[in-house]
Amino acid sequence: MTELLFTGYIGSGSFFEEEEVPVMDWPAKYPDLNPIENLWGLLARAVYVGCRQFDNVEELKEAVWEAWDNITTDTLKFLLGSMERRCRDCYLAKGGATKY
Repeated sequence: MTELLFTGYIGSGSFFEEEEVPVMDWPAKYPDLNPIENLWGLLARAVYVGCRQFDNVEELKEAVWEAWDNITTDTLKFLLGSMERRCRDCYLAKGGATKY
């Protein structure tokens, strides 16, 4: 299943090499592996709680900022802490589907 993995970087990999930044193989199509996707989901649910509708962009922006301000440090720590599990599960699934 190694065909599901790629060793690619945004832009040139030379920056990472020059700065000795460790990189890892990453599944080509695996958006749910990144915890930011879960953060966007939490944010969207908070903004649209109760099927809330907005009359204009300013109301929507205000709701987004309010929801963002209510995301706790503990929530962010939990999401970041889940990376090890996500990567392990992806590895064990050989790049295939996981619960994430």
